[in-house]
Amino acid sequence: MGKVIDFDPRKRRKWEARGKPSREPQRRYARKNPIKSQLPNWIPGAALATGIAILATAILTSPMASGVGCGIKGNISHTGERIFHVPGQEHYRETVVNPLRGERWFCTEEAAREAGWRKAFR
Repeated sequence: MGKVIDFDPRKRRKWEARGKPSREPQRRYARKNPIKSQLPNWIPGAALATGIAILATAILTSPMASGVGCGIKGNISHTGERIFHVPGQEHYRETVVNPLRGERWFCTEEAAREAGWRKAFR
């Protein structure tokens, strides 16, 4: 005989309103702007990496990283000179210890001198 054609008028009206149905399942509540198209794929990974770097820096630069109660800051100047700052000196509060640059904390002035660092003049 031939092909059997479905002549249900309700289906025909739906097709005309929406276009022919596709073979893929239809979502009931589709988003107008999917989240994937709003954010690039690398943003969550970059945010995670930044958070980990900040946390690692905070842990490594604390006085607790080299020992409890070690308050002498070993700093490397822009010329490469190794200087340590003792609590109470002029620039002690502004000095930040960054272990990634080779800077470190010391517990005693003797330990700093033995490691090759000199005391700050002010």
